[in-house]
Amino acid sequence: MVDRTGRLGGVLVLAAAAFSLAALVFSVSATASQDRAAQATKQIHVTKDCSGTTGVAGNFCTIRSSNVKALKVGSKIFYLQPAAKTVLNSDTAIYAGPGNIAAGHCLLRFATGVGLCTFSDGTGTLAGFHARVRVTADTSIPHLWHWDGTYSFSNG
Repeated sequence: MVDRTGRLGGVLVLAAAAFSLAALVFSVSATASQDRAAQATKQIHVTKDCSGTTGVAGNFCTIRSSNVKALKVGSKIFYLQPAAKTVLNSDTAIYAGPGNIAAGHCLLRFATGVGLCTFSDGTGTLAGFHARVRVTADTSIPHLWHWDGTYSFSNG
């Protein structure tokens, strides 16, 4: 009987050790993933000119300045739904050249001139592009808008 109890105790100790090791590996892996994600998130600052927009589906704004290499000056931001009287609530596509497109959504309230755009993925140079930006109207130049927020590129 001692032999049987000894084996059972050994199995329990081994199981507890394996569980502890698995928990440690998971914890270290999760921390490393969070650290990589935090390091990959950067600030985004974009200025766009919307002087040609009239509120119809397919209108676009043109990027005039950007601190993100993949969002080159001259890239276009297309709004796929028409604007309503008081708000723009539209799926959005950034076109940064052939095959370089990011998909997102923007909500902008005209009364405040403030909005939010989010982007969740892309193709070409914008593959894995994620962004969350606050949209604000320039107070001194008509039709000029600013995007300020964070962005990252995921690997898959």
